[in-house]
Amino acid sequence: MKKLFTYLTMALVTVTMFTSCDKLWRDSEDREEAYTLEGTWTGYIDTYIYDRYGLSGDSYRTTMYFERENSYGGWGYEVDYDMYSRYDDYYYCEFTWEVYGGEIRIRYADSWNDVYIYDYSLSDYHFSGYMDDGTSRDIHFSLSYDDRFDWSYWTRSFTRSADHKNVKASGKFAEALNNKE
Repeated sequence: MKKLFTYLTMALVTVTMFTSCDKLWRDSEDREEAYTLEGTWTGYIDTYIYDRYGLSGDSYRTTMYFERENSYGGWGYEVDYDMYSRYDDYYYCEFTWEVYGGEIRIRYADSWNDVYIYDYSLSDYHFSGYMDDGTSRDIHFSLSYDDRFDWSYWTRSFTRSADHKNVKASGKFAEALNNKE
């Protein structure tokens, strides 16, 4: 009986030890990814949807800023804009974000579904992968680190509606925002 107790104790300690090491490794990886993500990233987002008529989609330019508040996440803002009418057709929204278990969760101020970034590649200079916003769209993004982006146009005080204090839109993006309500 004493031998059985010893073996069970050893097995329990071994399982606990490996579980703790895995958790520490995962926490370390999440912290490292959060640190790497901090800053401004610019590139393209491509959305595709399969409907009864076939494949359709849209591509647009986007810039995202990530500010780290703690080891795993923080806050930021994003601006999506038409490449040909940058200041006429844009959508700006603030968000919070966190890295957990190899996924990045973004919660936008406009109360849209949380967005989960998965199957991504992140280095000091390139960030690409897929986003899941709870719709049936396939969303792929490819961003590069951008330390020269000028946020002043989007972050200065605009006249904002009471409903969307942290959201600004114009042109076709404003139409989409109004249709969402």
